[in-house]
Amino acid sequence: MEVLGHRGSRSPGPENTAAAVDAALTAGADGIEVDIRRTADGDLVCVHDARLPRLGGRAVIRRPTADLAARGIPTLHDVLDAWNGRGRIVIEIKNQPGQPDFDAPRERSAQALVDLLRARGLTGPDAGVTVSSFDWFAIEQVRGSGVAVRTAFLTMPRMSVSGGLSYVRSAGHAELHAHTSAVLAAADAAERARAAGIRLVTWTVTNERAALRLRDAGVDGIICDDPAGVVRALRAAPPL
Repeated sequence: MEVLGHRGSRSPGPENTAAAVDAALTAGADGIEVDIRRTADGDLVCVHDARLPRLGGRAVIRRPTADLAARGIPTLHDVLDAWNGRGRIVIEIKNQPGQPDFDAPRERSAQALVDLLRARGLTGPDAGVTVSSFDWFAIEQVRGSGVAVRTAFLTMPRMSVSGGLSYVRSAGHAELHAHTSAVLAAADAAERARAAGIRLVTWTVTNERAALRLRDAGVDGIICDDPAGVVRALRAAPPL
């Protein structure tokens, strides 16, 4: 089972930073997941929330890149440099209704990501890059752009695994990133995904016990807050 560090590694953190990425990969994680948003300059930075207390509650998209960097928010370039092709990187495009940077179906963040991946030569099936989002317009734009990276659909807890698989299969994506509660509620989730030829990854795993339970359920991967702890638990656990 693949172990991916959530936001790099929320433990020890700080999340969505080069340090978190390096910590996860050094601890033996197979890869990492990070979030991206646009700045006022149109650059991509790694941050989860649309507004932050350290920005005085102002939106990320309203602040210049240099100002955000001064407040500890790295660019995607910084995080990609820290990753440096070690394992896999899942880049989640944040674009949700009600948030100040929401722009579906224009998808400027998705297009900015496509342009960045092309500029860095991170295209094709061997690039180690996966692009995910709750916003299907975003991943469809990436999939249709010609960069040929893996795409994954993120689903909320209320969406069933079967519903997520139906969309992923019809749209031609490679993975379903389903919430752990939905996966554990469906005893045949992993079996259904395999039958559909789709990789099933679950989010977010917050403890080692849940990681072992999901391994036993047969999922392909997990996105976890403490990748170092999960890696240790998996290595110590009896094999299936």
